[in-house]
Order: sequence, then structure tokens, then C-alpha cells
Amino acid sequence: MTLQEVNFDGLVGPTHHFGGLGVGNLASQSHGGQVARPRAAALQGIGKMRLVASLGAFQYVLPPQQRPDLSFLQQLGFEGSPQQVLSAAAADSPAMLSAAYSASAMWTANAATVTAASDSHDGRVHLSVANLTSSIHRSLEPSQTLQLLRRVFPHPDIVVHPPLPPTWGLRDEGAANHMRLWSRGAEQGIELFVYGGKHHDPNAADGRFPARQSFPASRALVRRHTSRNALLLQQHPMAIAAGAFHNDVVATSCRNVLLLHEYSFADPDAIDRVSEHYRQVCGAALHVDRVRNAELSLEDTIATYLFNSQLIVDNRDPDGPMTIVCPQQVAESAAARKVVERWLEDDGPVNKVVYVELRESMNNGGGPACLRLRVPMDESQRQSLPSGLQFDDALAERLERVIERTYPEQLGLDDLASADVLQQVTQAQQAVWDVLGA
Repeated sequence: MTLQEVNFDGLVGPTHHFGGLGVGNLASQSHGGQVARPRAAALQGIGKMRLVASLGAFQYVLPPQQRPDLSFLQQLGFEGSPQQVLSAAAADSPAMLSAAYSASAMWTANAATVTAASDSHDGRVHLSVANLTSSIHRSLEPSQTLQLLRRVFPHPDIVVHPPLPPTWGLRDEGAANHMRLWSRGAEQGIELFVYGGKHHDPNAADGRFPARQSFPASRALVRRHTSRNALLLQQHPMAIAAGAFHNDVVATSCRNVLLLHEYSFADPDAIDRVSEHYRQVCGAALHVDRVRNAELSLEDTIATYLFNSQLIVDNRDPDGPMTIVCPQQVAESAAARKVVERWLEDDGPVNKVVYVELRESMNNGGGPACLRLRVPMDESQRQSLPSGLQFDDALAERLERVIERTYPEQLGLDDLASADVLQQVTQAQQAVWDVLGA
């Protein structure tokens, strides 16, 4: 079975704003209340997709979710017309209004956890929609995500599971806490399921921030996906306390490469375990680069999102070298840039870096890897995907024209109760859905 890694990026929605809603997310909290630029955010996301596609990766785009979520506000007791609901929420509970408007579904790394067919005992691709119960605004996403993914993946050998029960003890944040490592010459790969806390205690890290992925949830996904070669690893409490609210803030991987910060995993022997497991399953050596805290501090790691970079394999040369797509903030940090330069100078699989401007997403806590969900599939499965979602220059240009014409240029918290804003974002969403056939 020849598998191809397919990227599904979420298009930034017209309600993108800085609500400061992210739990343990320093960028989100520090930019809360500032004026956002939805139009620029969406165009930056398309620019990243265009770049990834040009590097030879399979690239698809997913539409934004319906926002604001008026049914959510109505469940909270706000009644009347849509405008009355928004005005009442703005006066009585602006944080809930912000949650109802959140465009956070653009970070599709949190949409689901994915197991490749070759890595499951039943030979099917498994996607489990994340319940995202750690945050109110993100907990609004799973129902629409489930409907969307079941439309996107109609192939009989791809199963899209509903979220785990929405309880704190089973909190699940999707592929941001999951990695797959494989070798082109091996039939199977290995999976790393990374969790933050083993218990129901919200202070399972060290008390500063809650651990947003629970051990029971990760363990349930291993069972549900019939995973053959899974390892469960605990994220380092120091990383969570420093603001690494997902594993993909301190580690990134692709094929036979694992790049990570020294304080990624709690178990000091975790890397040895992963390397040995990879050798046994894949019959090859894993390329690991563990960046010491003395080389790049946790603070700088989180500020630059170095490990939220994307490692890209050119499908025209699947055994060839990789390109790393880093946020512009990495280039602006002497320490982070030096790490990347060392990777390029080493005789390893990564031989090129490209920097991408994603400042609007970054200011809300989402880098390049946050914006994409990776799904390994064979060619017949890929051919079953809706053709209207496959990213190319023609689709990019149509989306860009719609975004330039319909998206708000700026959006602040004070704008969310506006009737004009409600009308504008509703029309913008419909225009985007029309382009994508959603």
C-alpha cells in the first residue's frame, strides 16, 4: 500500500477576531481585545496553502464553520431576533459572544486524530473528531466538524468517528497531540499519542495551566482506531506550564524525522523508546534532533512556534529531502533561526527552509502546522475526495477575489453586536461556501 500524506487546511473565516479565549495559549491571551484583520488572516492562510502546494504536497482546503453560533447563545438564555440575541449577549456576557463568533475551526490540527490504514488492525483509515472540551469556544466545533468530515471522506475504507463523550476526563484536542513516523520501505508506521495529564484534575500539569489532552482520551483513541504500533507519551509539565498547550508547539515530525524541544516529553527515556520502536517496526533508523533548552529556551520556542513548522515531502520525490515551512517569527529570532540553520547544515533529511507570514493566526496562537490536518491515504482514497476542495491556483484566485470583496478588513470585540457585521460575515461565509461547493 502506497500512502500519500494529504494536507487539509482550514480557511480562516470572516469572524476571525482576538477574543483572548485560548486556555494556556499565551499568544491568544496577550492579544485579546486587539483589533484583528480577518481579510488579511484569510489571505495569509491561502498564501501558506499556495506555498505548500508549490513544494509538491497534496493540498486541500476546508470551509469555515457557520458563525456566529446563535443556537449556542440561545441555549444560554439570550432570546429574540438574531440582532437582539447578539446585543443582549454583548451587554451581559461578552466572552460568550466572542465564543459564538470564534473562527478557531480554522486550526484543523485540532479537528480530528488520524490513523493510517496501514497502522490499524482493521486496515481502514480512522479519523476521530476531537471533542475540544477544554475551551468553551472550541467545544462548539465538533458537531459541524463531524458533518463536514463525513462529506469530505466518503470512501468506504475511511471511517469518521464521532467525538469522545464531552467530559473533562476525556478531553481530546486532536492531531495536535499525535504524530506518525514511517519509512517508505516499511508496510507500517508508528504512532505517538501525547497526553498532558493522567487524571481528572484540571491542574494536572503544575497548576499554571490545565493539561488539555487527557490520558484516558488518548488511550480510547488507540483502542477505537485499532492502532497496531502506538506509544503513549506524557507531555512535559514544564512545557505546558510555559504555554505549550499542545504537543505540536514543542515537537514536529514527518516520515523518518522527529524534531523536538528538550522538554517535550516527561519521560527522559521517551526518545530512546520511540527510536527503538521505529527501528523494530520500520526497519530503519529514526532521524531525531532534540534541541536543548540552552540552545533555544522554552520561552523562545513558544514565542516563535519553531516546532509548529511544517515538514514537507515533495510527492514527486517521496524519498527525497524535506522542506521546513517556518513562521516568519522564526526568522526574526536569532536563536530560533540559528537552530534552523544548523538543521540545514547537518547531513540530515531537511535541506531547505521557507518562511511564511501568518501573523494574524500566530497572534491567536496558531502557526503553520495548526492550520492543517494530515491524512495518509492511498490514491483511490484521495480520488474519492470532493474535487472542489483540491487547492490549485485557480481555486486560490477565486477565493482571494471573494475574500477581498466580502471579508471585513478589521474586526474588534465591540463590533460583534453590530447588525452590519452580522450581515457582512453571513454573506462572506455564503460566498466562500459557494466557491468551495460546501
